Amino acid sequence: MDKKVLAGVGIGAVVALFLGGNAVASHIAKKEVDKAIADVSDVVGIEYKKVNQSLLGGGTTVKDVVITPVGTAEPIKVNQVVLYDFDQKDDVPTYLNFAFEGISLNLATLNESGDNLAELGYDNELSGDFSTEYEYDEAKQVVRLKKIEVGAEDLGTIEMNMELANITMDQDTLASLPFSLLGAEFQNAKITYRDDSFFERIIESGAEAEGISVDDAKKELIASLSGGEGDDALPQEFIDEMTDFINDPDSFSMTFSPAEPVPFVSLSGASTPEDFIELLNVRFES
Repeated sequence: MDKKVLAGVGIGAVVALFLGGNAVASHIAKKEVDKAIADVSDVVGIEYKKVNQSLLGGGTTVKDVVITPVGTAEPIKVNQVVLYDFDQKDDVPTYLNFAFEGISLNLATLNESGDNLAELGYDNELSGDFSTEYEYDEAKQVVRLKKIEVGAEDLGTIEMNMELANITMDQDTLASLPFSLLGAEFQNAKITYRDDSFFERIIESGAEAEGISVDDAKKELIASLSGGEGDDALPQEFIDEMTDFINDPDSFSMTFSPAEPVPFVSLSGASTPEDFIELLNVRFES
């Protein structure tokens, strides 16, 4: 047989095996998805059109999802939910990485918040995304929230990561959340906001309401940052970085990196912004 023909047959066999394996994996994944939906059916109703399991590390994708919390009439539509990876030990999640992509948000269902967004010129439908990645290191008793990100098109995105120590993650801990975290220790965190026209729309709306220019509205806002006195005064570093953000809205970050882990109970002792910033070694960046 010609070598080219043999090669073609070989490639075709590989493709057929891959597609067949993918179909089998998707069928198995569908059963797992159906079981998970049944487990939460008393809290939320979930419908979907298709499940696809990738053999190339793409995870499990559930397409065209409709989520309806029990007792409500307004469903939440999601283009797709992707479970990239999941692991557990003794029914306790030790790793989770998933995303909700293309969440449809109807402003009419957001009550006053929806009215405020409409006044800023947003359409009736918004598209948002949510993703998170979590890991529990049992040996070090550390919970790493590697990422939790939520955002909407033309609004902006908030992303956070955080590490907590001195946590024994078991069924008792899960059952008594959040009180079971009182003995935890704060190690580090970072919060970042990336603007996608939301802040600019707020400034423009405020300027129009006051009958002033956008530049003058920004100047007024910047001046208000220095208006506090005593315990109400904002740190100068925060004022400087926020001033940069107001003048050129792009992103704004807060980094928390104490020299030593801080017990959660110690946070209640921070009575002023300066105390809190010093305790957690907070830094600002725009």
